[in-house]
Amino acid sequence: MLNIEELYELAKRRRSVRGYDFNEGKSIPEEYIQKILEIAHWAPSAGNGQPWQFIVIKDQAMREKIVELFLKQLEPKREMEAALRGERNINSPGFKNAPVFILVIGDPRVNEAYPVRTREEKGFQHFITGLANATMLIHLAVASLGMGSQYVSDASSPYMATMLKAYLGIPDHFKVYELIPIGYLKSPVPPPPRLALEELVHYESFDPAKSRSNEQMKEFIFSITRRGAYGKRDRNKKEE
Repeated sequence: MLNIEELYELAKRRRSVRGYDFNEGKSIPEEYIQKILEIAHWAPSAGNGQPWQFIVIKDQAMREKIVELFLKQLEPKREMEAALRGERNINSPGFKNAPVFILVIGDPRVNEAYPVRTREEKGFQHFITGLANATMLIHLAVASLGMGSQYVSDASSPYMATMLKAYLGIPDHFKVYELIPIGYLKSPVPPPPRLALEELVHYESFDPAKSRSNEQMKEFIFSITRRGAYGKRDRNKKEE
């Protein structure tokens, strides 16, 4: 049985791989893909609704179409960055070298598994949480096999989700949640920076001393998050 220290090391080893770090020449054994999906299928879900379904995409031509689709939907994002922030520094899809894509989709009709009030007040939240739980297990399972994965959330954008449904024959009532490219890596990917845990944990009640000021939050965003990695920022620029 996996002990707590092994789980801790696995969580630390998981990476959202960006750039061109995937080794496209090394294939993934079919039994690995099957095991990854079996693990994801044991994710918790509200009311045991199990909203997830998975589409495994290995065909190179289809993977290339999906990469082209991702590139098309990047342009409006870059235009918005340029208009509102004066920059266009959003990365291109390094995941194109991954030999396998897993698309996580969900069937919102499972919301009928919840009590009426739960369904009406937070059914969609429960639905999305179930998909997120399955997705997290995929990322951990991939890491446990010595591979890397990427979190491509843009797959759920209205444009890309609609096109993916058309490409892959997905019924309209399904929700496209996330695309997960997986594969072996050319070399280890260093860990991203993390805030100190003691800054984030409160005991018994919220500790006001741990509440970050606007300036502290701005420093965090530009120094640690992905936005800080998109390019040099003008830290003196006034944020609305």
